[in-house]
Amino acid sequence: MPTNPEALTSQQEGRVDYDWGSLWPHYHKEKMNWATGFRTNGDVDILFLSGSTGRDPFHDVPNRSWEEERAGRGKVVGGIKEQTRQALTDIRDNLEMMGASLTNIIMFRYYLTRRDDVFDFRDEMYAFFEEFEPDLRQNPRPATLLRGVGIDLPEMLIEIEAWAVVPRRRR
Repeated sequence: MPTNPEALTSQQEGRVDYDWGSLWPHYHKEKMNWATGFRTNGDVDILFLSGSTGRDPFHDVPNRSWEEERAGRGKVVGGIKEQTRQALTDIRDNLEMMGASLTNIIMFRYYLTRRDDVFDFRDEMYAFFEEFEPDLRQNPRPATLLRGVGIDLPEMLIEIEAWAVVPRRRR
């Protein structure tokens, strides 16, 4: 049974229902860490979040010239685990600022610069979900993972995009 009280599992149809839509957890022989898709229902607002990274929230500064950008000026936190946690924390904080929460996420897109980081990334992602929103771990959302891609700074190892839906408030 989902840990989120808003999620109701419909065993007959093989889906998880929320107030704002239904998750179709299509699993292979073994339970995978993503679902097939999510369908919204009713009046909902869709939130598209920009990619979040492992930039250091206290010491990073934006590039002000092409020279600074070409030089890779910028500051990130630690390795893949620290950067994963920072990116997910940024997503959580941005959702809260927009009147939503991690529960409202319906889709992720992950970009990893190094193929070998996938297992450490997943371990940290699972730990974060278990700590802050167990429903994301129990009922994985649809996701896309791209490995071996270039990201903004040379030390940047991960970027995460998230989509969320929230029921529209009556005005």
